[in-house]
Amino acid sequence: MKMLLKLILIATISISGSVFAHTGGHGQVSADKAVTIAQTSAKMLTFKDHGMAVGKIDKSWNKVTKENFTLLEQSGDVYIIKGVNTESHQTLYFTISKQGQVMEVAEPANFKSDHGHAH
Repeated sequence: MKMLLKLILIATISISGSVFAHTGGHGQVSADKAVTIAQTSAKMLTFKDHGMAVGKIDKSWNKVTKENFTLLEQSGDVYIIKGVNTESHQTLYFTISKQGQVMEVAEPANFKSDHGHAH
């Protein structure tokens, strides 16, 4: 069982590099794919601080389903995704570029994007 958990952790960390890396040149991702990227990013942030405003987040984010992530805005070259963790009562905002890059993850009090207003 420990070996399985280690393999899952290694796979998750290796995937995190691609989730947080710049993916320019591969075309645009759909809004649905951006929501999936936000969910995956939340899971990655439960293991390690990836330099986002929120740092490392509570492990309960591993259980948050895709239904708890909502596309709020699609403007310019970014998607704004809202994620809600009903267990910890925490809300996070994910700024995902149209190329699939996670640009920012922030809590509501710290979230202001270039689209002109806070959420």
